[in-house]
Amino acid sequence: MTGRPMRQVLFTPGGADAPTGPTGSQPAPPRPVWHGATVPAPAGGQVVVAVHASGLNRADLLQRDADYKPPAGESAVPGLECAGTVAAVGPAVTGWRVGDRVCALLGSGGYATHAVVPQEQLLPVPAGWTTTEAAGLPEALATVWWNLRMVAGVRPGDRVLVHAANSGVGTTAVKVARALGATVAGTVRGPALADAVRGLGADPVVDSTTPDAVDELRRLAPDGFDVVLDLVGAAVAGLTLAGLRTGGRWLSVGVLGGDEVRLSLRTVIRRRLVLTGGSLRSLPPAEKAAIIADLRRAAPWAGPVDLRPVVAARYPATRVAAALEHLERGGVLGKIVLTDLEEIA
Repeated sequence: MTGRPMRQVLFTPGGADAPTGPTGSQPAPPRPVWHGATVPAPAGGQVVVAVHASGLNRADLLQRDADYKPPAGESAVPGLECAGTVAAVGPAVTGWRVGDRVCALLGSGGYATHAVVPQEQLLPVPAGWTTTEAAGLPEALATVWWNLRMVAGVRPGDRVLVHAANSGVGTTAVKVARALGATVAGTVRGPALADAVRGLGADPVVDSTTPDAVDELRRLAPDGFDVVLDLVGAAVAGLTLAGLRTGGRWLSVGVLGGDEVRLSLRTVIRRRLVLTGGSLRSLPPAEKAAIIADLRRAAPWAGPVDLRPVVAARYPATRVAAALEHLERGGVLGKIVLTDLEEIA
């Protein structure tokens, strides 16, 4: 398998004749183009995955726009998660064999026909799941499990608020919080998304774009929340502070809604609040491995709450540009997944 041709996506600048943005003054963003490469040989402790499907994440757009560079040593190819079959194993690999169905947490490289993955970052494809469903699992589940279970220690009876509860990570967070025995609420942008997130088991769900969103959250959840999983940032800081109970924990994971917040330290001290930040992608390999190992032990996908990712849309790999445009428009419920990567010639 190794040494054979493979295909992978790289972002290519548009050039002088590239279309411009709405004002005509801004060049179009770099476009994804399939390039040829050679399947690398796996080093010790690595496997080569023949990729069948790959989950899209907002980080892919940031990488395209050069706002979010891959960690040192990672591929320039976008893609933080994939699913497929083990095509080759390197020395010292244990527990995985050629032909195993796997999904993988990646630092980069998922938009490709093959990906080299440390064995510690592999998960089995849960029984009965499709490869498309599994491709949307690793990044969202690892992010949520790390924050809710390993950092915040969510327990039965806790109250959890998830911002951007309609997103790929958000929908998974709603499900995982329920699986951990918590009651869950959410915020979204728009009433249609609110209804959809309620269908996943979150209640209440507040439209964060309305002028009275803070008052509405206080009215619907007067006892406040033990944990707020913040996938948005500054745009929902008021809702976070209004929602946290005394002693509550604010888990800051995303800043697409802004990264600067006015925060009274008197409020933090008086209410004994805890603010924790973290980016899964930037974690050292050993910490990523610890999260995946904890997930393997717990196997939350085998519990009574169905943790299959909500798949908002599927695009064949030949339409990767359209998939990214859909992701950039936002307002989706769940994950967008690239499929049929094995058919890219």
